[in-house]
Amino acid sequence: MRKGLSDSVTMMIVLLASVILAITVVSILFTYLGYFGSNYGDVRQIGTALITQDGKLNITLENSFSNAKIVGVIYDATLHNVNYTLLLGQNKYTINTGFTFPNGIQMVTLTLVVVTNQNTIYVPVEAQLVNS
Repeated sequence: MRKGLSDSVTMMIVLLASVILAITVVSILFTYLGYFGSNYGDVRQIGTALITQDGKLNITLENSFSNAKIVGVIYDATLHNVNYTLLLGQNKYTINTGFTFPNGIQMVTLTLVVVTNQNTIYVPVEAQLVNS
């Protein structure tokens, strides 16, 4: 009787190891190239945002995505479509939100809908209401 593993068991182990190695290499490559999405970017509000009663939002945003766009503004469960390309780094934007705001409120909470190649990001915004 021969000692050791049979040829078929050895082949199964080699085949299994090859498949695991191939999956690992492909996963590392896809992660490196960004095919599975990226959690390394961010879009966020910097400082105090101001918004006029007629809906013009003056805001400074910090963006680390190379291809981000603001495609919508949500207020009070209503979405208005917009189209603003975001630049890398910290930049000031004036965004026409399409909303109007009544007298008597001081702060407005909005959500910016930002789209990149791989993600949709919802950016909460607190803006102080100022006279037009």
